[in-house]
Amino acid sequence: MPLQKVTKKEIIGKATDVFRSKGYHNTSMSDLAEAVGLQKGSFYHYFESKEAIMKAVLTELKNYLNERVNPVVFDESLSPRERLSRLLKSFGKTLLSKESGCIIGNITLETVAIYPDFRTIIKEIFESWIIALTHLYLSNHSEEDALKLAQQTVIEFEGAVMMSRIYQENSFIQECYQRALANLPS
Repeated sequence: MPLQKVTKKEIIGKATDVFRSKGYHNTSMSDLAEAVGLQKGSFYHYFESKEAIMKAVLTELKNYLNERVNPVVFDESLSPRERLSRLLKSFGKTLLSKESGCIIGNITLETVAIYPDFRTIIKEIFESWIIALTHLYLSNHSEEDALKLAQQTVIEFEGAVMMSRIYQENSFIQECYQRALANLPS
């Protein structure tokens, strides 16, 4: 295999796809190196361990969501329902764009009890999502109710993703989306 020049960002992108499809524990450093087109030894030049690359993947996802997805909730030129619709569609596109389900949900279930560093980043992702949703629900709910609705929406979204995967039926996600919209003014 010829030596290739790649960036860390490219490696993170390819690693995201591998982790999404194989999971954390079923992914080897060889799998990651192969996906990028590097020899395993060369891969260690970029990332010292599988844990290090997973932390980079989670951090990249967190940053992307915080910089590119969550800010839509503060676009006051759109109605709260339009902002929620765009937020949920962007989350779906970012987190569910492949066959294997929500990478954040999958990695959470697989690793959160074992890797405290992963838990910290994943918790930040969910907290940012809850803050964004709470902001939207404040348009017609008290602060306490808005927070509860935001938490409920995140919980339901993740559950709907799992049910959709189990039953190979997207109606669970569509129904979750409709219930979330129903909590906002028309």
